[in-house]
Amino acid sequence: MAVSSSSQCYQAVRRHLRPHHDSIWVPESLLASTFERYATTFRTGARYGSSVPGPMEHRKRLAKRHMGELHFGQSQSSASVWDLANLVDLTQWKWTPPTLPDARRRRNVNAPKTRQLFDAALNRLRSLSPRTDTTDHLEPPNQTLLPENVVLSGVAEILPSVSWGANHTPLDIIAAALNSLSLPKSDGVKDPWPSFSKFCDSWHQALSDGLFHGEAISQILAGISECLSAEFVDVFSSRTTDQLKLRLLDATIEGLSKRQIDSTTTFDYVAWNSILHEVSTIQMNTLRVFAKAMACIPKSCIEAVFPGVLENLNAFFKALGQVTALPTKTRQTRKMAVPLQSLGDPELRFYLDEVTKMVIGYKSIDDIDYTAVRYSWLQLLARLPGVDWGYLSQACIALQAGSVARPLTDFEVCQLFLLWANVQAPLERYIELHNVILWRTEVYSLLGALLWKSRQFILVMQFSKFLHAIGRETHITSLVRGVGHIRKGPRRLAKMALGMRRPLAAVEILCLFEESTRNQLSFWESRFGFKALEILSWAPNFNHGKLYNALQFKTGWSIGIGRQGPRRAVAQSHINKLVAVGIVSALSPHISERKALSLILSCYANIRSHGKQPSLPFLRAFIHHLTRQLKDGGPGITSRLRYALYIIHKHLGRRAALQVGLAMQQRRKSNFGLR
Repeated sequence: MAVSSSSQCYQAVRRHLRPHHDSIWVPESLLASTFERYATTFRTGARYGSSVPGPMEHRKRLAKRHMGELHFGQSQSSASVWDLANLVDLTQWKWTPPTLPDARRRRNVNAPKTRQLFDAALNRLRSLSPRTDTTDHLEPPNQTLLPENVVLSGVAEILPSVSWGANHTPLDIIAAALNSLSLPKSDGVKDPWPSFSKFCDSWHQALSDGLFHGEAISQILAGISECLSAEFVDVFSSRTTDQLKLRLLDATIEGLSKRQIDSTTTFDYVAWNSILHEVSTIQMNTLRVFAKAMACIPKSCIEAVFPGVLENLNAFFKALGQVTALPTKTRQTRKMAVPLQSLGDPELRFYLDEVTKMVIGYKSIDDIDYTAVRYSWLQLLARLPGVDWGYLSQACIALQAGSVARPLTDFEVCQLFLLWANVQAPLERYIELHNVILWRTEVYSLLGALLWKSRQFILVMQFSKFLHAIGRETHITSLVRGVGHIRKGPRRLAKMALGMRRPLAAVEILCLFEESTRNQLSFWESRFGFKALEILSWAPNFNHGKLYNALQFKTGWSIGIGRQGPRRAVAQSHINKLVAVGIVSALSPHISERKALSLILSCYANIRSHGKQPSLPFLRAFIHHLTRQLKDGGPGITSRLRYALYIIHKHLGRRAALQVGLAMQQRRKSNFGLR
């Protein structure tokens, strides 16, 4: 039922609004419909409310108290609807536009100290006197504003260059920056904000002259960035805001880098740390500005600004974790490795440990692809010149630990090592090597064969040690099997090492052979043959019988020594192998004294069976084995002592045999006397 315009309540509302606000037109229908709505609600609540005590009684009271009054946002009261003091003043209501999406950024950019700073700057701008000219007033359409021969320019008026002095405060600088941003935008493509560029030039000159330091620079950068993010969020897009911040940071870095530094001037770590912090907050690609800032920071001052470096790496990895294209990740990682080259030095390597811990923390973040971030960090480590393969392998083990992340793929392992090796020294046929690892099968054998053909044996050895360090011994076996053009002797030793499940020893033996060939030395006559036998046989539970079979030696005491003939003539290399095996067996710490003596005498018998004399190094090793226990207070060799002294007497003379015998006799007497 409609409310009559002559009713008492309607007239009360009309008298309350109209006399005080005569200039505001309130339609009659608005007053009538508003009161009709709430009056009808009140009557409905009174009609259906129950007078019987119980749940319905509470509903009746609510209808009387809440529905019978006009309350547009004010506190609810129990006053009567006829009380004019409780009537709402509709003239105070204002329409507000919907919130823009960019306005949500205001909620997270309010630091208390910075808020006070830029509030003070804005208050100064608001206190400026209004303009007295009338250039902005509308004129009648028929009035001529400019002569006909004047051409209007689309470029806004540029502020003149500003020179600051020691009496200027950070608030003055922030106010000047905001004033330059308040001017209209230019139509120029290269410089759409010429006024802000003028401000950056003045700011650059002020920093070059040393007018601002430390905390003042930090406050200015934070204040301008805060104002751009909060006060100009409705004016500039997020990309434009980031571009303006980058321009300001460029001017700051160039100004600080040109400042005169002498022995009495200390490094302004507060200013540089604030620069790195502001760079990390920008949402666009900041690698260029970050590299420029890191180039100006001395190596000795990395510790002071490392928190800012860590913030930039955190932002870099979070952005890279959302990228899916592998070439993009590789390109960005290569750019980031340039400003971080000094962190690869051994004395600064603990900073890399902190970054590794930060990357491991990404496992618990769902929005970041941990495997992509992990591989990017390993690529970045491989590109640092001071990082060796040992530290790279430790990082791989740490980042692969746990059941959350999958292990590194064969392609990732091979590419990491090739990147590291190419940084240490430019690789031959690097493009071909990189194309080889694109194969999904037989990656290691193909890579090993190509490295061996290009005679990069040291690289094969380093790659094998790297695979061994990260627990990929089976892949070392595939790497060795890719090498198929080695001569019989070393190849037999390598196969024997593979049979013992020692693929790293096989690679070392093959590399020693190639090194002797490069130096034009005989493998068995040089130190390379002795080193290969030492690597192979100096191991617990080594089977020397298999070694003799591999080298085609005869064993046992039935070898004839007296008879000689043409059929027993052999190559000198065979004799050299016997000498090398005898010497290595005499010096081995992993076999018993009795077994070592048996092996030495077997080698001696083989040498004499071919009509050859044992070499002097062989005899010296034989004497060392006989007298080795004497240095530790032992009795020395007791088995086959007469035959051993006979060999010494025959090839070295009576004096040498007498010295050995007397030394052993004296030690035995002293031991017997102690008893």
